[in-house]
Amino acid sequence: MGHTVDSLDGLFGTATEAALKEFQKHRSIDVDGICGPQTWSQLVEAGHRLGSRLLYLQSPPLRGDDVADLQRLLTSLGFPMGQIDGIHGQQTADALTDFQLNAGLVPDGVCGPVTVDFLHKVGERFGEASDITRLQEKQRFLNASTELHGYKILLAESGGLDAVIASLRRSLSEAGAEVLTSHHPEWSIHAQQANMFDADLCIGVEIRDEGSSICHFLGDHFESPTGQQLGSSLAESLRPIFPDISSQGMRLPLLRETRMPALLLRIADVNTLVRNHHNMSLTVTDAVRSFIEVGLD
Repeated sequence: MGHTVDSLDGLFGTATEAALKEFQKHRSIDVDGICGPQTWSQLVEAGHRLGSRLLYLQSPPLRGDDVADLQRLLTSLGFPMGQIDGIHGQQTADALTDFQLNAGLVPDGVCGPVTVDFLHKVGERFGEASDITRLQEKQRFLNASTELHGYKILLAESGGLDAVIASLRRSLSEAGAEVLTSHHPEWSIHAQQANMFDADLCIGVEIRDEGSSICHFLGDHFESPTGQQLGSSLAESLRPIFPDISSQGMRLPLLRETRMPALLLRIADVNTLVRNHHNMSLTVTDAVRSFIEVGLD
């Protein structure tokens, strides 16, 4: 992966830890120097290159850097499927089949050597995929308004924050949004709920000791413009309550697996959160309302 260690001695020493942290930082996941499930899955995904295996729709869906490259090329050619997340889901499969049909290839939904060669021949001649995906996100928020009528928002928490989510739901509902709450320890389950709800925006809240932050999706070929803009604005608004809060792009399950823009509020000071969850809810609602009123820059 390009992160060298001193020697391949089978010992997890300081050089291996440093290389692992470099990899975690590069992949926009939590930098803790621990090769747990998330880091291991990213190591596996990073090892795939477009053309090294057949890509097709299956359950669970294939994941990897080769899928992200396929999505990037398809999007640049005018066959977008939402954010470029490296997950070969139904939208990616449909875009691939549509491309094959338009290119005069067998529309079997399988990305093999013939399809890969054709993609490489024509895929680099067109515009940046990020420009197209940015326009797609912008389409979600064309209904400019000072209220949230017509927008669907899913609120998620992984345990122990029912009161915080209830306060957020009340505030957003009073502003006119249709709100659904989700309570589960697995963030992938929340993402599934948000996709089934067909939400316009997903907001998750969790307690995390390693500093407060507002995270949006950041992958190799795509950074959510909505998440970046709204997250940065929200972090600034919340600093009177959480002085150390920052905004950053991350490749976390909730942010990656939702088909709509998503934010994950990671709060370090649980006591401050409990005391100020009502004010935080009002601040979040005002930030979302302001974003929708102004729109994506």
